[in-house]
Amino acid sequence: MYTLLPVALPLILWIFFRLALRAGPYEMDHGNGTKPGTFFPLLILYSVFFYVVAGLGFYGASWTFRYTGNLWVCGVFLIAALCSLLFNGLLVFFYEGYMTVKYPGKEFSEARGVYEKIGPSNYTLNKYALILSLGFSSVALLITGTVLLAMEVGR
Repeated sequence: MYTLLPVALPLILWIFFRLALRAGPYEMDHGNGTKPGTFFPLLILYSVFFYVVAGLGFYGASWTFRYTGNLWVCGVFLIAALCSLLFNGLLVFFYEGYMTVKYPGKEFSEARGVYEKIGPSNYTLNKYALILSLGFSSVALLITGTVLLAMEVGR
């Protein structure tokens, strides 16, 4: 039973976030979408952090396989790395789609200081719940794999 938990954790968290969060659509940029591109600096920070998580996941998996041979712990690390890479890829994909739909014409009004043509947000509750579940899963599985590896080495 516990062997399926690393695979099922993103799905379980997605269902939880899907039921717990308010209905969307959500805005990715600050100011209710009136300031285009303000999410981009956060996107860079998220990407760097989750690439580090992915690298640590791959490193932990290779170290575990080489020195302990425990395939289950190795799998926990690999699933953490996979969730992290999916988080990065989907977040960039969703943000590009959001920018395309939200700001179709980018007609800037000098008098008002805002963009005049602002479309609807396409960052739905399902997308937001997926991003949250992948992010939390990757970090939780990396920590779980580290604790399991420490217990394995300490035996």
